[in-house]
Amino acid sequence: MDKNTLLIVEDSPIQSKIICQRFESMTRFSLLAAHSLAEAEQLAEENRNDLFAAVVDLNLPDAPDGETVDMCLAMDIPCVVLAASFDEALRKRFLEKKVVDYFLKGSIDDLEPLIAGVERLHRNYSVKALVVDDSGTQRGVVKRMLAVQCIGCLEAGDGREALDILEKNADIRLIITDFNMPRMDGIELVQEVRKNYRISQLAVIGLSSVGSGPLTAQFLKNGANDFLTKPFEAEEFYWRVNQTLNILDVMRELRELRKNG
Repeated sequence: MDKNTLLIVEDSPIQSKIICQRFESMTRFSLLAAHSLAEAEQLAEENRNDLFAAVVDLNLPDAPDGETVDMCLAMDIPCVVLAASFDEALRKRFLEKKVVDYFLKGSIDDLEPLIAGVERLHRNYSVKALVVDDSGTQRGVVKRMLAVQCIGCLEAGDGREALDILEKNADIRLIITDFNMPRMDGIELVQEVRKNYRISQLAVIGLSSVGSGPLTAQFLKNGANDFLTKPFEAEEFYWRVNQTLNILDVMRELRELRKNG
């Protein structure tokens, strides 16, 4: 991941300083601070090749209704929303705009989930996923949701095609597979994947519109990391995917510690 610059847009100089200092103490990102839509737009234009994301205050003097979010998204800059309060209508509005996530302003300790989320987003640029579903429409839905989280994506129409793609792309770290597919269903795919990849090396998330009880158990027993029943909320999907990737990272770090210890 070459891009390492984060844009912080916050109209309060004190709040902006606190956020920047917290990011500086906990990450290695290069930071740019803007206090208005005009400043944010100028910095974004000047640094768009280096920016990997923006953390944007929802209400600015020259952008009282989230216009800065629209500006960032129009420039293909992934956007994390920071707001003093949130209601359900506002949550849905910004998730429909395909923002990465949203966080509420609070004490300095409340910034840690925000920072962890931005760090996960930065790591996602190097993640390659494989979406497996016999429906091209459904593959497209999942692929677009992964793109919001900056995750690259390959597609397969069934389990057998997925195995062929996996053989040619050993850097795939996440498989998201439907259950009901021709030739090889999702559970059969998980069984084949686990012959060569441990659960700590390659994550699998199962999907199905079938009732989640027995099917969830079958996916998990056969080596899936998680399971979601369709239709699902975008926000839940994002968090499940990112939590699964976080666990993979922790497992990799533990393997490296044992190896070097």
